[in-house]
Amino acid sequence: MNASFGGAGTGIGLAAFADNLGPETVWGKLFLYLAPVVAISFTVVMSLIFAKLEQREIRNQNAKAIATVEAEINSPDCSFVRKQELQVILKALRDEKIAYRL
Repeated sequence: MNASFGGAGTGIGLAAFADNLGPETVWGKLFLYLAPVVAISFTVVMSLIFAKLEQREIRNQNAKAIATVEAEINSPDCSFVRKQELQVILKALRDEKIAYRL
């Protein structure tokens, strides 16, 4: 959504710049025709960047969760029953990591 707003703003900015240059000048026409292309391109690039950042955040959260569970499993205060429960949780986290290619 943010990328769409950014792309729209970019397109409007280029159209306004083209209008300022004069719609009948070569540069004005060029910016006017390039405005939609630049706006769509900007939206696509920003969407990809946001998707990669979100994937990175998910990967980091998964790694932190795995580290936390492993630390609790290795704790000497952890009971045998609790270790078994944590092993199930750890397996689920590792499966999630594999399934989502984190």
